[in-house]
Amino acid sequence: MRSIAVMNQKGGCGKTITAINISAFLAKEQRRVLLVDMDPQGHATLGLQLDAAPPGKTISEVLLRESGKETPRIPDITRNVLPDFDLVPADIMLSAVPEKLSGVAGRENRLAEALATVRHQYHYIIIDCPPNIGLLTFNALMACSEAIVPMDPSFFSLHGIAKFLETLDMVARKARHEVSAHALITLYTGRAQFVREVVEDIRKHLGEKAFSTMIRFSVKLAEAASHGLPISEYCKRSAGFEDYEMLVDEIMLEERERPVLGSVAEQERISLLKGHLVPSAPLATNEGVIFTLEAPGAQRVQLAGDFNHWAPDEGDMECSGSIWQKIVELTPGRHRYRYVVDGRWRTDPLNAQVEPSPYGDYDSVVDLEGNRAGN
Repeated sequence: MRSIAVMNQKGGCGKTITAINISAFLAKEQRRVLLVDMDPQGHATLGLQLDAAPPGKTISEVLLRESGKETPRIPDITRNVLPDFDLVPADIMLSAVPEKLSGVAGRENRLAEALATVRHQYHYIIIDCPPNIGLLTFNALMACSEAIVPMDPSFFSLHGIAKFLETLDMVARKARHEVSAHALITLYTGRAQFVREVVEDIRKHLGEKAFSTMIRFSVKLAEAASHGLPISEYCKRSAGFEDYEMLVDEIMLEERERPVLGSVAEQERISLLKGHLVPSAPLATNEGVIFTLEAPGAQRVQLAGDFNHWAPDEGDMECSGSIWQKIVELTPGRHRYRYVVDGRWRTDPLNAQVEPSPYGDYDSVVDLEGNRAGN
């Protein structure tokens, strides 16, 4: 069983949408998932139960258990959302928990103790945390062994994750509890040079602590939440669907393959992320246009586009570590393309420029003006 906290003290970075959608996609992979809403705003609850009646009992009652009194347990308040996907709801009453538990011994372990009785029932427990570092967040950290930190590509986010990693170090020293954290770049547009430079800085500073997958900005993600649905149940033909599906593939890779730090494969991956070969949107060079895609665990990656008659067999890419690359000579103009990862077609996650496909899906687009590629 894996327990993952989704957290960032900075709001507006896609934290709750990430918690909802990784839970939903893990459930689609036949993993039993419990999503725990630990945010007093209750956005995860709202984003999955819009048409349902307000929850009668929530996580706050579980955390505020009193000796000698009958209090609800996790199974008593859990709601089923989708097959293999359960939710522990929250509401504004959760905001009173830190004050009510002030001075209570072991208050930072309340959530871990409550979850101990149900851990055997799930493959994954995902915890959506409040946008601050306080008692509720510390409860989440003490209940988890992993953390995902969604961050938009901005200077303030880069500064914020440095502070967050300091918090994890403090938890490790004082509570002797290790939490492995990975940053997830969200709200990625790729249009501005500044955004691309920030992403490069994030990868340079975090290396293996950053997910290869990035979540592109997609209005469909917000629309799905407004309808009380994860993107997997709302719009399969969207960047949000593709990106969270790819992210869960990367998360689940840990189940099958945990590279040992110091091994040749891991050192090669770190070297690539530090700038020797960094995946990006198509880049024009004197040799041609370089297409790169990071696809950990993939057996075969192909490039198909209008320049090779959409024939994947003519576009096999070369693999170096987890990064796949192909150089193609293209004429000036506008070209459509897609990647084919182990037989599954997908748009370029690092290229925000897409257009509807004649076949009802989306294609990535690269513009070539003279010898320069534009996004």
